[in-house]
Amino acid sequence: MSSTTTARKAYGTTYAAFSQAPPGYVTPPFPGLYWPPQKPTLHGSLYYIYDIWRFTLLWTMILYAIFHFGAAVIALSTQLIFSGRPEYWRYLWTIPVVYTVVAGLEALFAGSFVGLM
Repeated sequence: MSSTTTARKAYGTTYAAFSQAPPGYVTPPFPGLYWPPQKPTLHGSLYYIYDIWRFTLLWTMILYAIFHFGAAVIALSTQLIFSGRPEYWRYLWTIPVVYTVVAGLEALFAGSFVGLM
């Protein structure tokens, strides 16, 4: 028995991500994949490394952007509420810009690393 057959028996459907796509496979639309209450279809899995990387990268960017936006709002509100000097307020626009750049870079590295591993 070959090691491929053994791996398929040992890991079940998880091995399918590393095998060739079934006939008629179409990359699923972006927002989501297979959800267990739904009927399994060919549109519920990702088979190609580019699709896996892109899906992971985009979701990582979305989640990082949401959390960094929340942190930027808290930082801005803290500065506006507790800052006694209005002359500093003209520099506060840099907070969301810096948080956005940091979120993008973190998401690029984390999403690419996870998506390619």
